[in-house]
Amino acid sequence: MKVSEKEEIPTSLPLDKRFTRTYYQDDSFVANIRRALPRMISYEVFTGSVLPNLNEREKEFLLPYYRERTDATGNYFQLKTIPYRIRKESAERILNEANIDEAGRDFLSQFYHFDEGIEQFVLNDTVTEADEIRILQLIKRRDYYIGNVEKSMISNIFERFPEIPKKDIFFANLYIPPNHKYYSPPNLKHISGMQIVEASRQFGIACNHMYGKVPFEDVTFLLLYLNSEFLQYAKMNMPIKLRAKAKEVKLSKSGYWNYSKLEITAYQENQEITRIEMAASILPLKVYKRLKSTQEEEYEIDPRFRILDRFKNNISIRENGRNIVSTIENISNSGFMVRSSGTHPGIFFAEQQLEFFMHFDIVGFVHGTCTLLWIKEDDNNEDTFFAGFKFDEISELDKANVKEAINRYGRLIEDREIQ
Repeated sequence: MKVSEKEEIPTSLPLDKRFTRTYYQDDSFVANIRRALPRMISYEVFTGSVLPNLNEREKEFLLPYYRERTDATGNYFQLKTIPYRIRKESAERILNEANIDEAGRDFLSQFYHFDEGIEQFVLNDTVTEADEIRILQLIKRRDYYIGNVEKSMISNIFERFPEIPKKDIFFANLYIPPNHKYYSPPNLKHISGMQIVEASRQFGIACNHMYGKVPFEDVTFLLLYLNSEFLQYAKMNMPIKLRAKAKEVKLSKSGYWNYSKLEITAYQENQEITRIEMAASILPLKVYKRLKSTQEEEYEIDPRFRILDRFKNNISIRENGRNIVSTIENISNSGFMVRSSGTHPGIFFAEQQLEFFMHFDIVGFVHGTCTLLWIKEDDNNEDTFFAGFKFDEISELDKANVKEAINRYGRLIEDREIQ
């Protein structure tokens, strides 16, 4: 697809996963994200603010979609799709040329009202994109249809201009990367409801970042609720469009959304298939950590957690400058257990205090000293030993890093043997 001989339009614009906070997934499930486009922009704003600040490539792309119009109200630029305002004579001519029957005329009358002051039919604000498609079909002007990718590109341009009035209504498409493995029952041949819920959740988070100006760093999302209603199954071979309406937002002192309630609807073939409502608070990390600290449980024995496999080798225990090769088996807020192979570790762990280092992505380093509590031989392998340690000297910062590592990468051992 080409806008001009110089530029080719991509088939889809997958969203960078920074916006969906899906850090450890291969891809996000959102593409072609955008704000609802303005159907009319004043001549002064379009020519005085927008065009002078676009490069030639952007102008060449944008101008075919917005045409200059003149009527009794003055000059303005109108989106080249269904008319925002239309003269009575022109409306009658379009109806006759398209041979629209009474049922079709009744349908169209839902979306236009006659303004006697300017003697024109004016489009109501309640028209949806599904309605827009049906209107274009009725008046036989499918050539006026603007694709999702083009709308996303136009929206990205307009976001730079605060002079353009904006609605808190957003759109996207559910996107499945071609090589992505996702769950859908093979015998039913439809897109699973959980896939739609996850795409909607990601879409909601992305709206907060892109349009609510929520920063990427030093904040966290606290999901308050996510309610879903499924109206019909989703076909595998048809695209799904997502629409989000910001029903309520609150602003932080810095001007970004620190609370949002979104109403998200999934459409397929212009029919509603899923409705989702989600609300979240966006908290500075400092506030979030302070809130969590007041909710911490007191345990008689600290629960232990298995660490994800990719971090098991990220430990170094040192004795007199010598590194003892081992892997992390589990960890708690008061200590850890390692696995060691070869020589009995008691030979190396004879010192009362040993220095240790650990490292976890995002969290960073944990450093301190530890004391050996016990050593146990593996029942299935006489050359493998387990050793338990308690934290001895460790700073408050390193203690906090241990807690954060457990929260991010730990999995509770429910039936562990108490040593």
